[in-house]
Amino acid sequence: MATTASLQAVGSGLSFTAVSTQSLPKPSSSLSVPFPRVCLKTQFFGVSHALRRSSACGSKVRPSSSAAIVRGSLHDKAEKFFSHHNNDEEQVMALFEFNEGDKGSPFLVKNNKTSQVPCIGDLVPYSNKVYDSTGKRYLGRSAGLCVEVLHDSASGGDLFETTMSHYVGDYGHLSCQGPYLTYADSEMAITGGSGIFRGARGWVHCQNIDGPLKLIYTYHIKGIAKLPAELTQPPVHVDEVKKVLVQANKA
Repeated sequence: MATTASLQAVGSGLSFTAVSTQSLPKPSSSLSVPFPRVCLKTQFFGVSHALRRSSACGSKVRPSSSAAIVRGSLHDKAEKFFSHHNNDEEQVMALFEFNEGDKGSPFLVKNNKTSQVPCIGDLVPYSNKVYDSTGKRYLGRSAGLCVEVLHDSASGGDLFETTMSHYVGDYGHLSCQGPYLTYADSEMAITGGSGIFRGARGWVHCQNIDGPLKLIYTYHIKGIAKLPAELTQPPVHVDEVKKVLVQANKA
């Protein structure tokens, strides 16, 4: 460790020159700074384009002005996004779901193999064909899982807790969850979707035509852009669908 004497000896050999404050450059009276002409690499919400446009020909941009450009660009993009997707107008879409005996669906997984009647915990995974509101145009498939909650001995029907999705071709898919009754109408909540159904919310009414093998789902959807006209046509009457099904079975 250096002693006080050694530090004084070293210090005696040093000399310092006072710097006059008059020799220092005076600060600019303006806060404006020249903005470089280089193109910013960021593409975040199109901010690069807004800044590049404002700095054309080497124009000067104040720091406060550049911040305003960024805020304005973000606000415009966000406003367009949410105004497009956050649609509170309810739209109605009807889909028919028919089990045509393909894909080995439905498949029963018994919780209690010794019981001859349905019991709680029985699982029924399934996949059926999905048609448009006319019941004639094929759109895609459904996929779901039903969990037995209650067997109604009086009606011989069942109450299931159901998680399911309807895949509507290139349009995307809709998912829903809730109770399904094989002996009466039921309602489920829309939990989301993809494609044109991204951000969907609302509810769906499920009506048994020849349940649980032939059903019609009427979706009441909010939160998405306007649906194509071909998906919002009013459904044909259930009696007409039954006639079509009877004719198809006879053929």
